[in-house]
Amino acid sequence: MTSEPKNGAQPISEMINQAIKQKVDYLDVLRKAITDHADEKIYALLDQRRYAAEIMHREEQMNDTGVMGLVDDLTDQLSNYLSTKLIKYLSKTYPFFYYEEYQTGHYRIYFGNWWDRRQFGELDVLNIRFVFDQGEYQKLAESFELNRDGKRYNGAKIDKLSKENDRLQGLIDSGDERAAKKEELQAELKEASARNGLFESSKNRETRESIVSQLSELEDQEEQARTASGKIKENNQLVLELSKENTILSYERKSITDTFGSFEDFEQENRNLYANYLQSLVGSGKQVIDHD
Repeated sequence: MTSEPKNGAQPISEMINQAIKQKVDYLDVLRKAITDHADEKIYALLDQRRYAAEIMHREEQMNDTGVMGLVDDLTDQLSNYLSTKLIKYLSKTYPFFYYEEYQTGHYRIYFGNWWDRRQFGELDVLNIRFVFDQGEYQKLAESFELNRDGKRYNGAKIDKLSKENDRLQGLIDSGDERAAKKEELQAELKEASARNGLFESSKNRETRESIVSQLSELEDQEEQARTASGKIKENNQLVLELSKENTILSYERKSITDTFGSFEDFEQENRNLYANYLQSLVGSGKQVIDHD
């Protein structure tokens, strides 16, 4: 027995048909936008709320999750499709970034085309944003701060390693002096020990303890000297790697300042990337848009 709607409520069948029609209409509009290469329209359909807020300046728009979820299983393909125009735009706006699609719709970002360039994060095509590697990004930000004070990112580390190498080299060079001092102290210790009676004086005991302490220190220095050459080589290799990183960071800073003027303007461009890109699509005159 079929139940009838109460109090003038909409029949269940009509509600179902309306819901189906809404989904079909959404997919039809999306299909047409893809056929027409209307990327701005596609982005409007994928995130209605964000598009309304950042492009139409209407904060009250809500996402219709009932229809937007219909293409959740096509996100990789949509990302691949939308990447063509986006990466072309980014190549002009951020000429120092390069992109590698490592699987369908997923893109790594590389900073620069020079030797030892760094992987700097990933490009989120569907949300039109950079997902920077926070460790690498923080290095760059800190490098800008230090550069304002005339300092290098790895400058303190390099100075510390250089001082350590000087100390280790000093231990190697002072081997003969150390041997002579050791021989002298051993003679003094032998003499002090010979003065020991049944009741050793506190002064003589302090003298012996001081000599033993000095000999122990010389032994420590001798042990360090035996491994100093290898440690110096390790430190030199590390200094080389730190210097290379400083050079890479200097290339990155120059790329950003040449393009944007400052790191702050670079960050501002990143924050506005979604709106700037979609507005550029409208400005190109190639988009067929119906915002209603």
